[in-house]
Amino acid sequence: MNLSGAVGLAVMSAVVVAWGVSLVSGYDVVADVNPEHMNLGPASAHWLGTDHLGRDVAWRLVTASEVFVGPGLFACLLALLLGVPAGAWAGWVGGLGAELVRYVFTVIASLPRFVLVLLVCAIYGSSVWTLAAAAAVAYSPAIAEAVYSRIATFRGREFVLAAEAHGVHWARILGWHLLWVNGKTLIARHALQLFAYFLLVETTLSYIGALEAGAGFGVPEPTPSWGNMIAFEWGVRHGNQWATWAPALAIWVVILGALLLADGLAEGDHA
Repeated sequence: MNLSGAVGLAVMSAVVVAWGVSLVSGYDVVADVNPEHMNLGPASAHWLGTDHLGRDVAWRLVTASEVFVGPGLFACLLALLLGVPAGAWAGWVGGLGAELVRYVFTVIASLPRFVLVLLVCAIYGSSVWTLAAAAAVAYSPAIAEAVYSRIATFRGREFVLAAEAHGVHWARILGWHLLWVNGKTLIARHALQLFAYFLLVETTLSYIGALEAGAGFGVPEPTPSWGNMIAFEWGVRHGNQWATWAPALAIWVVILGALLLADGLAEGDHA
């Protein structure tokens, strides 16, 4: 793994640690309101200061991981369940069956991802789990097509033909030799890219929902999201600037970390 991959791995490991800390911390986002501690700057008691309601910015930053890490992992898993089997089967069988599968995913991909996510959320609600499912469906065509291309590329290779000639079951060839041995880094890269995409969509909708109270998008207060943290602090005069910049930098760092790790995995992945 190259340097960018190592940096990305460190960032993503920190995200997982923050998520675990948040889950066991018992931090109460409602009880933390303290009018006497509004807009304080960074100090030993509050590492990133407090917001305009006196809430600890650092703890809210960590707690916000709950609204995108778990749902983001769910989005990745669902997208893989939708895209990998379909793409693998299409790449293995080829012919009309493959074209039908690819056509279905092409229809899904014809609608811009963000528009599809908004449409699903408008119909079924804008909880983070609905958002995660919508993002998974929107991203699954990219995964299916990537897996299809990889399997179709290897389908006629000598080692595959030799395994078939020796009576190795097709499911073992496809599942182990092609998907796992030769496809796991490709699949992992797309999962990381989807995770970054989900974070971007979640924070964007939470930002919009915080600015437009009637929009019905995103994570509502008092639950912290990096998106609504930015929105609620952006127009506060004489406030603690870290209440705005910390979540903004966190979004940038985590998305960059996911993409750097994906880039690091790509270095040793050759079809």
